[in-house]
Amino acid sequence: MRIYLSLGVLFCAVSTLSAATDKVVCYFGSWATYRVSNGKFDIENINANLCTHIIYSFVGIDPTGYTVKILDTYNDVNLNGFTRFVALKQKNPSVKLLLAVGGWNEGSTSYSNMVASSVTRNAFIQSVVYLLKTYNFDGFDIDWEYPTLRGGIPDDRVNFITLLTEMRTRFNSEGLLLTIAVGATKDYHRSAYNVPEINKYVDFVNLMTYDMHAYWDAKTGHNAPLYAATWETDSVTSMYNMAACVQGWLDDGLDASKLVVGIPVYGHTFTLASTADTGVGVRTTGPGTAGTYTAEGGTLSYLEICERLKTGTYTKAWDSVQQVPYAFSGNQWISFDDVTSVALKVAYAKSKGVGGVMVWSLESDDDQNICGAGAYPIGTAIYNAVFGSSGTVTTTTVQTTTTTKAAATTTTTKAATTTTTTTKSPVTTTTTAKITTTTASGGKLICPSSGYKRDPNDCGAFYQCSPGSVVNPDWRIKCQPDLYFDENSNTCNWAYLVSC
Repeated sequence: MRIYLSLGVLFCAVSTLSAATDKVVCYFGSWATYRVSNGKFDIENINANLCTHIIYSFVGIDPTGYTVKILDTYNDVNLNGFTRFVALKQKNPSVKLLLAVGGWNEGSTSYSNMVASSVTRNAFIQSVVYLLKTYNFDGFDIDWEYPTLRGGIPDDRVNFITLLTEMRTRFNSEGLLLTIAVGATKDYHRSAYNVPEINKYVDFVNLMTYDMHAYWDAKTGHNAPLYAATWETDSVTSMYNMAACVQGWLDDGLDASKLVVGIPVYGHTFTLASTADTGVGVRTTGPGTAGTYTAEGGTLSYLEICERLKTGTYTKAWDSVQQVPYAFSGNQWISFDDVTSVALKVAYAKSKGVGGVMVWSLESDDDQNICGAGAYPIGTAIYNAVFGSSGTVTTTTVQTTTTTKAAATTTTTKAATTTTTTTKSPVTTTTTAKITTTTASGGKLICPSSGYKRDPNDCGAFYQCSPGSVVNPDWRIKCQPDLYFDENSNTCNWAYLVSC
């Protein structure tokens, strides 16, 4: 059976829903200037009329003085990257231009140390305001991945709110926007995010509703599914979709008007263990082959994906349950979003009355119309869906396929990566540390290091840990029946495959 979905009809339908969804927040990865051929993307390639807010990524934190640190002085200063970026106002005077700190590669340790005292927080805030005012940015986005995790401590959850409180006071006096990017799934609320308090101090929250599944799961899965798969019914796996993430943040106290839902302009790739089964949830042996421009195994920009699809060697399919496409050729399997799936995501966002949608990231789109669907096909589809444009959008034909259940349930833990500047990778994950057994002392469980640790009294359970601290029982997660927590792969796996 084939489904023909008219996006024109869809746009008309969503225009009758809540009008509160009026932001298109676009991240820009400044490192794309170093890419080659069709993948090279400079500030001048940004279409500033497709976004209401654009965020320049990234700066960092000086680990000694705890001030904001320019990570690429050559590009950002010597080549006038910041100055050229704020000049986008000449193309769209109403666009808001922000600067982001952090990202996956920045880790958590510097943030954790910075927020721990009023002295270091003040030094950071002063340096941020100075940098923003020097280059005329409209605001600042904090992409700390993540409080209490990846080198953080339990106190980060409280100290992060203190930082936001102090930044809000200063930013109000300076007329600056304050936003944050956050891990999407609800399990972060217990450890990293006090949602009601966050709600008081930020202008909006950029929800990173992607990286739900990737090669580290050892099975095929969707990067950014709209809904859960039929087998994702337990408390853990049922979180890994946009709908659950959005509802979790709304239920826990974030105003809908402050929630900005992320849409990826990239996909995750896998190498199939067997070409006999090409569905969702089948066994894989590792990441897919790296792209020409992003040069990172397991990840492709939308441009790289559409170029592969254009060759005619890939079969494109549609998951009618999770409402996203995927494609495969030989042993290569790609999870991605297209103009159909992003329109459905925007329709869902509008149905929930959230403040807007966020795009990660501009440089990954087909800005030069290499693939023949027009320049910025994903960005244009998102903008049109948000604002109800009556412009013509190419109809996409997709094939409905039956998905198959995976052999094992995994956590959202990201595998270690050696890349430093190719992608943001703000994934829904919690640790890259080597797993060791949690030790017991005085009848209490003590964490030996950061990350997920197996419960020494129950092979089918694991804890979120901070080094040297007593395990919080609220942070205990139970694997599905017949599964044990595997210390080698950092996932829940079939019991007979796990040494326990």
